[in-house]
Amino acid sequence: MTTATTERRRWSRADRELVGLVSFSHALQHIYVAVLPLTYPLAVVEFHTSYTALGVLLGVVAAVGGLLQGAAFLYQRVSARLVLALQNVLMAATAVMIALAPSFALFGAGRFLGSVVSSPQHPVGNAVLARAFPERSGTVLSWHTTGGNVGTLVVPLIASLVIARWGWRTAVIVAAIPIALGGVLLLLRMRESGTERHRSATVEAPLTVGQVLRTRGAAVVLVASTIAAGGRGLGVVNGYVPAYLASGLHLDQLLVGVIFTVVLAGSVVGPVASGLVADRVGRWVVVVITYICGGAALAAFGMTGPNVLLLLLFGLLVGVFAYAESPLLQALWADATRGAPQQAAFGAYFAISYGAGSAWIAILGWTIDHLGFTASFWIMGASFVVATAVLMLAPSRMSAATTARA
Repeated sequence: MTTATTERRRWSRADRELVGLVSFSHALQHIYVAVLPLTYPLAVVEFHTSYTALGVLLGVVAAVGGLLQGAAFLYQRVSARLVLALQNVLMAATAVMIALAPSFALFGAGRFLGSVVSSPQHPVGNAVLARAFPERSGTVLSWHTTGGNVGTLVVPLIASLVIARWGWRTAVIVAAIPIALGGVLLLLRMRESGTERHRSATVEAPLTVGQVLRTRGAAVVLVASTIAAGGRGLGVVNGYVPAYLASGLHLDQLLVGVIFTVVLAGSVVGPVASGLVADRVGRWVVVVITYICGGAALAAFGMTGPNVLLLLLFGLLVGVFAYAESPLLQALWADATRGAPQQAAFGAYFAISYGAGSAWIAILGWTIDHLGFTASFWIMGASFVVATAVLMLAPSRMSAATTARA
């Protein structure tokens, strides 16, 4: 259920720099994404709101951010360097807005704008890498994901120390500084071939995105991704693990930071290892294994209680498997959409799967308020199990061009 690999060329310095800079941009985005969940329990108390309200806010934010990724085709002829650099500078500005917010409404407005300006990263970054390295899409997309996770990893301990000493608002402003500087660095260093951009929008596209979406391979990947969003690391785990540790188990802030850092350490190891294995033994098989193990780890984490050693163990497994799912499914999507414009195809993928899947964030927020954290983690794990069943419907060949011709 994978596309046959083509002969692999040797890595050049330019290849490594391109993968590194695109992944670095993703890391900057995740610095922003990682610091905010640590502020949520404190903001809920300070603004006298509830987790249901927070869940609705995060659900709307995720839906809008996901749907806006579908507009990636509008700027597929614009330099990825310019798009990603501007994205990060504006994201830093919204972080400052959140830090200075006097009310939950303005806090939410800043979070909403942050989702809007950060929407290009996934479709642009994935399209650049999948187009440049079709034979290594599992590997390079896993590095892209891992770049984001590295950005997430460096945050919890540092941010927790800042929050404990100076408060959550200072921590958000501190996070804005490297994001803004990183945007400037991308503008100065990143290079993308104009020929590649032109080819991505013209010669590379014998199929339209609409044709691709009507193939069984693409449809199966989209449905599985939407269902698995209930347990995916992005948004769900990042948003509710710190809340579970702080509000559900009443652990102190520094211990929350330590455990969350272990979860994120797993998120660095998991995608890289799974991407390398998937490109060799088959992406579909590795995705299924990841779903089964990830679902079990999520359910176990939610049942652990205040046992720190078990929280560290199951937290590590959650990090390894829950975060590995995303780049593997994106590699299957790259296989299923080969022959269509990649930036537009990835825009459609993130708009549909993340936009529809964002409802999970609101559902889980309601579940926490009414049924507790344990039930919410069981639901997260169950979403992976159901997604596994959906993937069983995938065709034997994931190539969109092959399916369309048939």
